[in-house]
Amino acid sequence: MRDSKIYHFLESLGPVQLNRLSRYLESPYFNRNEKLLKIYYTLERNIRSRSKEDPDKQLIWDSIYPGVVFNDSKFRKHCSELLDLGEAFLAQQIYDENPLHQANNLLQAVHQRQIPKLFNSSQSKAALLTLRQSNRNASYYYYMYEIEKNLYKLNDPEVNRVIKSSISKINLESIVNNLDYFYIAEKLKYYCSLLSWNRIVALDTQILFIEEIIEIAKKKEFAEIPPVSIYLKIYETFIYPDQIDYYWELKQLIEKYLHLFPSDEAKEIIEAAINYNIRNANKDIAYQIELLSIYKKGLETEVLFPNGEMSPWTFKNIITQAVRLKEFTWAEQFIKTYSERLNPSYKDNAVHYNLALIHFHKREFHKVIPLLQKVEYDEIFYGLNSKAIMVSTYFDMGEFFALGSFLESFRNFLTRDKNLSQVKKNTYLNLVKFTKILVDIHNGSTRNLEKLKNEIIKENAVGKDWLLEKVDELLYSTSPSRKLVLKSSRNE
Repeated sequence: MRDSKIYHFLESLGPVQLNRLSRYLESPYFNRNEKLLKIYYTLERNIRSRSKEDPDKQLIWDSIYPGVVFNDSKFRKHCSELLDLGEAFLAQQIYDENPLHQANNLLQAVHQRQIPKLFNSSQSKAALLTLRQSNRNASYYYYMYEIEKNLYKLNDPEVNRVIKSSISKINLESIVNNLDYFYIAEKLKYYCSLLSWNRIVALDTQILFIEEIIEIAKKKEFAEIPPVSIYLKIYETFIYPDQIDYYWELKQLIEKYLHLFPSDEAKEIIEAAINYNIRNANKDIAYQIELLSIYKKGLETEVLFPNGEMSPWTFKNIITQAVRLKEFTWAEQFIKTYSERLNPSYKDNAVHYNLALIHFHKREFHKVIPLLQKVEYDEIFYGLNSKAIMVSTYFDMGEFFALGSFLESFRNFLTRDKNLSQVKKNTYLNLVKFTKILVDIHNGSTRNLEKLKNEIIKENAVGKDWLLEKVDELLYSTSPSRKLVLKSSRNE
């Protein structure tokens, strides 16, 4: 049973959702088959108790059909029916959480059934339901468009055009405005997505009328429409990356409007601000400081926790930025506070790797390798990055013999790996190549350091900043002026 769809579905629900599903299935309006309830309660008990035993199909069958020979086809049909009810329950949950959807359906139903005595009360109820809607993303304006359209139908101004009170209720402007807000906001949102993807892979995609829509979105009538104003600023940070005023305006809009967006969309908006700073991080340390500030905003608002969990990649990126700014105490506290928000399957790797990263940057090398040795290498990117830090740690400890052996095994590992793209693989192979050259220089090679530095700058390599730092250290230690200073100090 543990491998069945119905078990996986129930296992994905939390305690509160299981309670709600129980009430849903117990309602004869939704479910009239008590046999399905017996299957459900057996599986629910197994899940709630966290039992390691697999629920027995035969025992469940016997509780439903005592004395009847087990029929696998019929049992699977019951499980399929239970899953259908579960899916309907999820849809019902979405409906219950969307007051605008309820308001719209209420107006539609009253209009279709032509119940005049409910016309006024349904409009009042719809107005109250719209006030309960906290989200103000593009979908809000679409539902408001639908509601205004149904109000127009309900008041039937074409039929009652001679009645003055009916004419006063004509709401065509509201219908059209809400449709425009929805359309323009969605166009801008997906155009921003296209611009983002085009930084990774060229997409031959055209967005019709996008130039005209951008010009319209700049008009003052749209300044107070949250999704239009935010996506317009995100667009401007893409197109004019050197004009930082657009970024500060975006940040102000995030402060003002972020709480009006559902969590998944709020996360995308925060990530747009994060990615802007990442793209500019090498230009000025101010972008790095701002990047960590935006991450902290995402933690404060909890938008970095879709479904209550933090991505292990986001977890790593936050730590990487903190140590880059030498905020070690904050980074260690971050791990203690937020490691519980990681999926258990990633938690140990994330904690061991990121603690090792902190100790490496604190130059506490004796603490680094034991932590990295605990990282499971089947999780490819944490595993590869652990190997990269191991390279830097051996080098900075002066363990060149151990490093030489490790570099060779790392190169062989990368060469054999079939899952990593060649582009990504090359960034790690470049780390291996350049580190070997640095080791040779330490062992007496007369390699031209300036030439090596230029080679590193031109290539994409994991640990590029570290490699350049090591080259600069060697340049400094071998420069004539440095040698003169050392000679003078010895003579004194």
